Amino acid sequence: MLKVLPVVRRSGALALLCGLFSATIVVAQKPAAKQPDDPEYTAKIKEYLTDPRFSTELVDHLPASSTIPTPLKFLGSMPGQPGELYYAEDIYRYYQELAKDSPRAKFWKFPLKTEEGRDMVVLAIGSEESMKNLDKYKADLAALGDPRKTTEEQAQKIIHTSKPIYWITSGIHSPETGGPQMLVELAYRLLVEESPTIKNIRDNAIIFITPVVEPDGRDKQVDTYYYGKKTGKTKPPLMYWGKYVAHDNNRDGMGQLLHLTQNITAGMLEWHPTILHDLHEAQSYLYVSTGTGPYNPSLDPIAIDEWWMLAETEVMEMAKRGVPGVFTYGYYDGWVPNYLFWIAESHNSFGRFYEVQSYGPDNQPNLQLPATATSREWYRPNPPLASIKWGPRANTDIQESAILIALNKVATEKQLYLENYWMKSKRSVEKGKDGPTFGWVIPAAQKHRVNTVEMVNDLRHQGVEIEVAPADATYGDVKVAAGDYIIRADQPYRTLVDLYFSLQNYPITNPIPYDDTGWTMPLMRNVTVRAIADKAVLAGPTKPIMADVVAPGVIAGTGDTLVVENNTDNVLATFRFKNPTVKMEAAEQDFTVDGHKLRAGAFVIHDASNAEVKRSIDSLGLTAYLTSGLTVKTHPLTVPRIGYVHSWARTQDEGWVRAALDHYGIPYTYFADQKLREGHLREKYDVILLPSIGGTSVSQVNGIPKLPGGDAVPYKKSDITPNLGAEDSTDDIRGGMGIEGVAELVKFVDEGGTLITEGSTSTILPDYGITSLVTVEHPTNLYAKGALMRGMISDAQSPVMYGYNGTQLPVYFSQEPVLAAASGGGRGFGGGGFGGARTVPGVGVDITPNASPIALSPYNPDANDEPEAKGLPTLEADGAAARAAVRRGAGGRAGAGGGAGGGRGAEGPAEPSPRVVLSFPTNPNDILLSGELAGGTALSGRAMIVDQPLGEGHVVMFAIRPFWRWQTQGTFALGFNTIINWDHLDAGKAVATGGRGGAATAGDSQQQ
Repeated sequence: MLKVLPVVRRSGALALLCGLFSATIVVAQKPAAKQPDDPEYTAKIKEYLTDPRFSTELVDHLPASSTIPTPLKFLGSMPGQPGELYYAEDIYRYYQELAKDSPRAKFWKFPLKTEEGRDMVVLAIGSEESMKNLDKYKADLAALGDPRKTTEEQAQKIIHTSKPIYWITSGIHSPETGGPQMLVELAYRLLVEESPTIKNIRDNAIIFITPVVEPDGRDKQVDTYYYGKKTGKTKPPLMYWGKYVAHDNNRDGMGQLLHLTQNITAGMLEWHPTILHDLHEAQSYLYVSTGTGPYNPSLDPIAIDEWWMLAETEVMEMAKRGVPGVFTYGYYDGWVPNYLFWIAESHNSFGRFYEVQSYGPDNQPNLQLPATATSREWYRPNPPLASIKWGPRANTDIQESAILIALNKVATEKQLYLENYWMKSKRSVEKGKDGPTFGWVIPAAQKHRVNTVEMVNDLRHQGVEIEVAPADATYGDVKVAAGDYIIRADQPYRTLVDLYFSLQNYPITNPIPYDDTGWTMPLMRNVTVRAIADKAVLAGPTKPIMADVVAPGVIAGTGDTLVVENNTDNVLATFRFKNPTVKMEAAEQDFTVDGHKLRAGAFVIHDASNAEVKRSIDSLGLTAYLTSGLTVKTHPLTVPRIGYVHSWARTQDEGWVRAALDHYGIPYTYFADQKLREGHLREKYDVILLPSIGGTSVSQVNGIPKLPGGDAVPYKKSDITPNLGAEDSTDDIRGGMGIEGVAELVKFVDEGGTLITEGSTSTILPDYGITSLVTVEHPTNLYAKGALMRGMISDAQSPVMYGYNGTQLPVYFSQEPVLAAASGGGRGFGGGGFGGARTVPGVGVDITPNASPIALSPYNPDANDEPEAKGLPTLEADGAAARAAVRRGAGGRAGAGGGAGGGRGAEGPAEPSPRVVLSFPTNPNDILLSGELAGGTALSGRAMIVDQPLGEGHVVMFAIRPFWRWQTQGTFALGFNTIINWDHLDAGKAVATGGRGGAATAGDSQQQ
């Protein structure tokens, strides 16, 4: 007879029911003798708990063991203990001890260390039988993940005999300290406790734990905490987490630059875990992920049902125990697949996450919450309280209890979760057989071959199967050439390809998006991909790619001059900096070599005999031609000395730019903006990069406030903080560049330097009146949350645009800055309203928002070389209008205020006109390519890239984000072009207005 056991609070009278709850159905049996608890540890649990309502019978004790040390015994402190944090290595040492002492555990390290050389680890936990047969269970899950190799009969046998893997990860966000602490205790409990609940989990599931996904940041975080505790002074903020990225390390799921992301993906591909559960801290008191929607349309419906089914179990079971503040739905959306847990979703597994009230580790004696966080809602039946005592033990108990409930649910219903994984994998393959899309072709011969190959390899590393066409073929209206890359749609990870290649349509009546709304990979990488609607591609001959693809270098022809094609492959920058002593020039016009049409920006090397140059061309996959008697106007490609400026206020976004420079071998000197005040910049640098910081122009200039009487806040390596200072260090992070630093930047440009800004830093010089013909607008009804926009090439002759084809370029833009550039006079005032219905999205606007999709503007990469094809606007028709509108300033007619624009330009200082290189279309309906846009009139004709001459130098302002999250490789070359042509940015300018270069000068050459 089956008996449903009731849920109770742990007490002496009911101790035999410890760990049982109503979600578990077990066969009635004679109660076993009670396992003894560790008295000291259990007493400290109660001592450290600030409010008993946050605990449950699952975690209000810790069983004793004579063979395995508790965390308290081994580490000297315990999870939930106020004022204590573990370094990553402390946790690893403890996990290694657990694996040594228990046959129920195995420990291993990932093959890739972090960028700073630290380990990431896995502790596997299960029954002794599970650990002995771990390879067998790995093979079972791999079989369920590939229905092309596994029959239905074989799958059903596995479903009924195998076990799911539940992989728990934590510590990707370093200031969120509780997950790694709690997982120390959870590991011990899962190994030692003999309650029916824990035995059920151990016997019927396999648990993987990666306690610290970002160990570089974890160790820095612990350092900063103990600095404040030991010195009594203000602790430094966590300026750096990993080497490159802070909070956005959990936005690397698609780009996969970071070693931590690559390790988790490798683990997913090797082990096929059924569930990936990532732990975070951002909500009161415990949020269980489901999301508000809209849910990504590429997801299998089963995936969404899994989110809700397991989340509702946790919410209900915690409510039964009287634990307040456990809820779902009202946070996050479910749209963008760039999070760590989406690595599971894109591979047909089940990804989820928690958000818990902050661990601390100091107690909060009076945690107060607003009414918006404490109201009772349908998704929050037992809401948080307006005021409560909170502390690290509350954090430990609430999330450890919930995780045990989830683990028990999955262990009890293991067949369901294994079957779901099988079904999602099977349906992914079937979808490819049923169409309408049966495959994709990535032409191998497209212009930027190396960028294309990098995308192919990145997809392969995420598990996508890619093949090569052995011969020419035609599938419907898609022509395939021999050597093209084919992605068949009838493969298990077709879901990932759908997620990355599809256009995103985010109606504005949806809830406010949590992150980016558009990310279409072919657009962001500017790589042509064609969907195939002919099922014959599934039967066509192909050859699987079994290793990374390499684009071979090509050198054709004969002659004494070597011309390297500028096709916007990012490795062109590598080539220049890899050969710094070789004299190179850039062609300023399109020209022909032996029938090959080459674009302006091609590299010209007069010493064709240089063997090292030829080796570089071959190893980097570049295309070059030998010729003699070349006649084309050129300018020198002078290798610049690059200064790279960061702010101590925020290093989040600049790390992506820094990573791009490191990846492509571009050297620079890295320093804080405070040092700008020291001056003498032109003596040291030719180019200064000032990547986006975030905030207003004033806050970016001021930096971290330096209040009177405050202590200095150092960020450097010391005995107390041995892990700080790897990227940069200082005795005091307070105070930014200040007005003095701005003045030194202006002096640097006046003296012939080039300053490159992007995103928020592009507002500094306009707002401080330095570049008076460029203004920053603040439209009130614009909403453009991380979307892909159509860029119109306003000045194809600018060196910034070297190598780009046609009249258009897909770019990433997110809300601001909105730049307007005028051709004369002073600043345009205004930025008037954009009337009409409310356009900013918000919660509760519409319960069926996706019934009314937003209008996207179609983008055809093939037509970009033939502007008049398929009705796309031509440069003459649209680009010229865009240029004129931008130079008018604010969107109205010249000299008059427009509804979307500024008033009449005031008289101002005579200064060179800004050169608008790339701009938004003038027709708002042509702007959005993928994602969400409301109030697009505000962007009509506005500048995306402005080159402003200033004195003898240039300020190049990017309103777009050319180096966004290791996803926008298609626009990296905009930045690289600016860097390597830094001293000839006036090349190709119709009318020289001062500054360097329109006409040939000393150092320029006219080749005959």
